[in-house]
Amino acid sequence: MEFHLIDFIEHILNVVVLFLLLRTFLYDPVSRFMAEREARYADERAQIDAGRAEADALKAKYEASLEDAKREAENLAAEKLRAAEREAEDIRAKARQEAQRALAQAHAQAQFERGEMLGELKDQTALLAIDLAGRILGREVSAADNQSLIDGFFEKVG
Repeated sequence: MEFHLIDFIEHILNVVVLFLLLRTFLYDPVSRFMAEREARYADERAQIDAGRAEADALKAKYEASLEDAKREAENLAAEKLRAAEREAEDIRAKARQEAQRALAQAHAQAQFERGEMLGELKDQTALLAIDLAGRILGREVSAADNQSLIDGFFEKVG
């Protein structure tokens, strides 16, 4: 095999021309396409990250709102419970007052009836004592005698 300089130069020129053609028609368009694609993916990633950040912010806002709603509901429930307890205490106090009033009224009624019964018993006892004294003495007893007998009897009893 012989070395021919012309063939060598032709081969080198072919390689250079092929390189320039491939670079112009294939490498540069593919490089631009790849750069554009990479930029598009970077934009999409940025949009996704922005969307994710916005979703995280909305989630945090929602969670804070939910927490506030829970706290507000708990406060409202506690206030309603306190109001119900106050109302129950008022009802119990009114019931105690009503019971005390009824008890005092019953006590006064019992005292009144006791006084009436004692008066009636006193009258009946006085009549029986007068009748008995009249039979024993065989004569009628005067009102003054009657009163002194009744007073003496009730002093012994009372």
